[in-house]
Amino acid sequence: MEFYEAVNKRRTVREFQDKLVPEDAVRRALAAGLRAPCNAHLKSWQFILLRDLEKRDKAVFDGLKARDMKDRDEIERFVARFDEPELKKVYRRSLPLQQTMMLQAPELLLVCYRMKSLNECRTLFELNPLASAWMCVENIMLALAAEGLFGCTYTPYDSKGLKEFLGVPAGYEIAAVIPFGYPQEPPGENQGEDLDARLHVDGWE
Repeated sequence: MEFYEAVNKRRTVREFQDKLVPEDAVRRALAAGLRAPCNAHLKSWQFILLRDLEKRDKAVFDGLKARDMKDRDEIERFVARFDEPELKKVYRRSLPLQQTMMLQAPELLLVCYRMKSLNECRTLFELNPLASAWMCVENIMLALAAEGLFGCTYTPYDSKGLKEFLGVPAGYEIAAVIPFGYPQEPPGENQGEDLDARLHVDGWE
């Protein structure tokens, strides 16, 4: 698949077919992640695939404390904190599936990276390890799209319990938890964005 085709094909998917993902496709996607740009050439990224279903259940329930929010009033109370209508729309779609997508996805991937505590960071430069980890995540998501696979990036609000449960070494953080597989329904068309509305040349005009 051509690069731009993969970019245009990529979608966020939270519901999956009960269909195994080929091991070689997983490895190709992770290898693509390792080819992402990184700060100071320090590719301090590590991957965890949660394939043992009993361990995954405990990680999601007890470590991540993820849950599906089904009550409409509770969802509306949650989204009331946001000003952006698009963000409210995203959470209305995602909150009812946050636990289910991780438990039912054929694969559940954690992307970990090394950096000092966020509380110790004083400049944007010190956040380079986090930025680099997300470039790795982006490569993985595009590679999955090229394989006909889709998923969702979930950033833990508090990863302490999950790290303890999985034995993640001190000094590492979890950039994203990514459930992925073959989509239950064909992903919708990408409507695209208005580049000209965001493009500035020689200054913000």
